[in-house]
Amino acid sequence: MKKTMREQRVTLIYLASTILVMALLTVIAVRVSVAPIIFLGVISPLLLAVAFSYYERGWGGIKELFCHPPGFNFKALATGCAIFLPPGLMMLSIAISHDEWVAPNFSEVLAKIPFLMVLMAGEEFGWRRYAFDRLSREFSFMLSANIVGVAWLVWHFPGYLVGMGTPDGLPFWFFGLMVVPASILLAFLYRWTRNVYLVILAHVSSNAGFIGLPLLPEVAGSTSAFAVYTGLLWLLVAPLLLNKKFWL
Repeated sequence: MKKTMREQRVTLIYLASTILVMALLTVIAVRVSVAPIIFLGVISPLLLAVAFSYYERGWGGIKELFCHPPGFNFKALATGCAIFLPPGLMMLSIAISHDEWVAPNFSEVLAKIPFLMVLMAGEEFGWRRYAFDRLSREFSFMLSANIVGVAWLVWHFPGYLVGMGTPDGLPFWFFGLMVVPASILLAFLYRWTRNVYLVILAHVSSNAGFIGLPLLPEVAGSTSAFAVYTGLLWLLVAPLLLNKKFWL
């Protein structure tokens, strides 16, 4: 019992540390006018997960972080959802709000995929593989997913203040309405497959959609498509929210 409580306390300290590090790196980037420093903050969840794992269990902790957990799998349905669901929902949102179907701009997206893979791996090995995995050993799925989701949202706030990492022309609370269900869905994907690589793939697919489709207000000229997309995410999350077993 004491070991479990200590583990969860360390996890909460880890989440607070990710926010603090991102805030400090954002301040430094602004002070020295070197914006790429913020990208170090994007992969800081992974770097801190490695540091915390080593602090707790030495090299064994780092090995556990990068090894496949029990139940790890590449289910075909989960893989398809990770790749196609985010851009599919975005295309549907644009069709609903603007009454037209728009295909992704692959020429703009493909060149950025390797960069996105690095950044999203830096996030998801921290958020879902380290923090959510540990919290869900003691707490319910929904509580664990939302604790990580809130931390993930607050972690974005320093970048929002300097115009990086969040959509331009969108209030932070509006962005938060999208992040919360997205966090629950990514946590569900991890719970379903125990596979952080599929979660990374889903995160990359989502960000690639933001780049290659006219969904964000800065490109679309309005928030209507983004609002529809956010609503669709909540519709997907609704069965999980209404299922008692995810709260127990």
